[in-house]
Amino acid sequence: MTISEKDSTPHAPFGDRLPAILNIYGRVMAGVMMLLGLREWGIIVGIFDGAVGSFETMPAAWKIATMHLAVVDLVASVGLWQRVAWGNVVWVYAALAEIAMHTVFIGTFGGDLPIVLFHFVTLGVYLALFMIERRRETR
Repeated sequence: MTISEKDSTPHAPFGDRLPAILNIYGRVMAGVMMLLGLREWGIIVGIFDGAVGSFETMPAAWKIATMHLAVVDLVASVGLWQRVAWGNVVWVYAALAEIAMHTVFIGTFGGDLPIVLFHFVTLGVYLALFMIERRRETR
């Protein structure tokens, strides 16, 4: 087969590549959630300072939120990496919890627009891919 013949072969339609795209997206998000969880653990053990200082001097609400995110982000990361259904559920929960922290409870945790936008965009992309896949399966 020559190069010109390879170029003329039809490419797989988007629908055939969608499971692979979702798999890659899940793995990338697993890596991101791993980094976010490790950042929280770094705050707990004193490697980094949190938004309101070191872990020891944080108010109780911040300590609870930091510990919560340290565990939930890493659990979501493992579930996303394994591509199991509960991984998606824990990831959506972790993202919504952090969005709520910085929007609904802005008086306690302050507003962190970059992290809120990040979670909105990643959840939106996932929802769009998920809906496209479901439509394809029903056809």
